[in-house]
Amino acid sequence: MPGAGYLPKSDMMEKNEKELLEALVIQGRDRYAFAELYKKYAGKCFSFIRSMTKDEDAAKDLVHDIFVKIWCRREVISKVDSFSSYLFRMSKNAVLDLYGSNAINRKYVARQLMCQEEFRSYVDEKVNLHDLQLLIWSAVEAMPEQRRKVFSMSRYKGLPNSEIAEMLGISIRTVENHVTNALADIRAVLARV
Repeated sequence: MPGAGYLPKSDMMEKNEKELLEALVIQGRDRYAFAELYKKYAGKCFSFIRSMTKDEDAAKDLVHDIFVKIWCRREVISKVDSFSSYLFRMSKNAVLDLYGSNAINRKYVARQLMCQEEFRSYVDEKVNLHDLQLLIWSAVEAMPEQRRKVFSMSRYKGLPNSEIAEMLGISIRTVENHVTNALADIRAVLARV
């Protein structure tokens, strides 16, 4: 029969855990208690996280982050009933946060790539439009003076053919012929490109 000072192993571990947790908030004993908790649980925490992430570096980083949080929240953590359960929950949440942040990062990167592609397409479209406008402008500049005037009044100023005819003292049919010929000149320039 065991002696009076004997405690079952689970009670002994719980008592040591409780004492360590209580010591976390006592100046002078807090660092010792933290170091003991780290020695006791960091390996288990690492193994658990590595089994979930399959990434040793990520597991090391998460264990480090978890124990930094424990140190920063030591006054709250000193009051938990089961440190091992609390640590397991912290570990599981850290892994879930890692997966969540990785998913968010992937979505962010995908969105950035999509935005860059949209911007590139927009820029290409603007460059192409600008190039097209330059080609049309050079085609218009190469036209005979009367044709250029009629086309500019029709297409750039939006004037009706009758008003152009009246302003230039020519027939509506002549205005129509100038516009038709101007469009043919532009098509010819664009066909060469």
